[in-house]
Amino acid sequence: MKNTLGRVSRLTAVLLAGALAGATVTVTGTASAASGPAAAVVPSGPGSELSAASFTQMTVDDVSKRVWIAGDRVYPDGSREGELIGVLYGGAGPAVASAGTAAPLSGVAVDPTGSKVYAGQSDHIANYSHENGALYPLDPIPAPADSCGRELVHTGGRLFFTSRAAASPEGCGDVLGSVGVAATTEGDSAGEVMYSNAQVHLEGGPGGLLVTAPERGPSADDPDLGIYRVTDGADGNLLEFLGERRFTDDGTGPGMDFRDADFSADGSVLAVADGVRGTVLLSGQDARFLENHYAPLPEGAAPTAVAFSPDGKWFAQGGAASGDTADLTLAFADPSVERQPLRISFEDEDAGQRVVPRGMEFSGDGQQLFVVTSDQEGTEFWLHTIQTREALAPSSFVDVAHGPAVAGRLFRVTGRLELDGPAPTEAPQITVQRSAGPEITDLPPVPVAEDGTFVLEDTLPDQAGDVFYVLGYAGDEVHHLTEHWLLVNTVDPSNAATRGRR
Repeated sequence: MKNTLGRVSRLTAVLLAGALAGATVTVTGTASAASGPAAAVVPSGPGSELSAASFTQMTVDDVSKRVWIAGDRVYPDGSREGELIGVLYGGAGPAVASAGTAAPLSGVAVDPTGSKVYAGQSDHIANYSHENGALYPLDPIPAPADSCGRELVHTGGRLFFTSRAAASPEGCGDVLGSVGVAATTEGDSAGEVMYSNAQVHLEGGPGGLLVTAPERGPSADDPDLGIYRVTDGADGNLLEFLGERRFTDDGTGPGMDFRDADFSADGSVLAVADGVRGTVLLSGQDARFLENHYAPLPEGAAPTAVAFSPDGKWFAQGGAASGDTADLTLAFADPSVERQPLRISFEDEDAGQRVVPRGMEFSGDGQQLFVVTSDQEGTEFWLHTIQTREALAPSSFVDVAHGPAVAGRLFRVTGRLELDGPAPTEAPQITVQRSAGPEITDLPPVPVAEDGTFVLEDTLPDQAGDVFYVLGYAGDEVHHLTEHWLLVNTVDPSNAATRGRR
């Protein structure tokens, strides 16, 4: 909290300096979720259009501040090229790092150090060293043949990938596939860790958690989702089995229709985006069903993606909807915070019209949500960045008034800090800066009463003239920061006395 207050204080000082220098300062509001039922917010701007004409997987590298995306680029003559791109959202280096490979390219993963990036090819795993936005090819990682689209995940210090060979894409549901693990530089061997008759999706989690989620197909009416933990393999088993889950009681009928999955920051919850049921919550330790307290996507939105923020604060659900129906909801990960989620609609031919399956990831600090959208045909793609602070409850200063402003005398300001939504997580305080001429002074923080009212008392400078007060609330875990500017024209005591005699 103190660090946040400090940042607000420094920002205010800069704004004050600009105002005193004669600059025009515009204070704008911020979009946020309403405390009651909220309409969908349509993002301004088209996002960043991606060059790839396909999307398979994305991952966020918090060390080098990149969003890595794998897909294929299609040229006017119909030829295709695999393309691995890393879009910069902070840090240093070129805005976009890229590498061209043979098509098809599917799946992407990054080493936790950010120094290596992996992408799936049909006959191997492409391997790159990454430094400051540049990719340098390394020796490819051997892998069984794949013609159905690989998925990659780095968890527990190991790189896992799927392999599935078929004569045609239509035959991908009828052949045996595997989940493999790559060798490490420390001497850990490569090999297959399991086999499956269905196409398998992978998802990693904290503490070496790994999910295997088969697709539903004609040969597997009720796929069996499994949760594992990566071990050191000392007992001969690299994966410790934690639990499995079928989505129907008897293992038949419309079982799991997998779209995406993600673990909560502590690994205790696994959220699954299911094409039939929406978001399903499972225990991350044994795969048992958990009660879902999150507000669902609006009716008519087909679920496509889920994501928890690594800082433990946010939970997002993505989908595909028509018109202005929300395609994305952003809510507090703690369901006990009673607040309607921020709802976002993508409905623009230049920005995408739906969230693609597996198309959402948070930055490590939880301050940004990266979303990949596509057109209805799934041939054009865009990357959007949603600032999670937009989902915070609004705060504002209201009923601000002040008494007589006489130079050198006691000055009193009253008002109320209005906090929408849930109660604040800490007792609020108001920071105060006073500016008179070139001098900017930080005044002691002002406490806020339970009803939101506050009283500021200050001795005005001895010289009459304009005095700026900037009242600031730094926000908390659920409320947005806000400021209030107060311009006071002080008079000298002689003028005040003259006015009094009249």
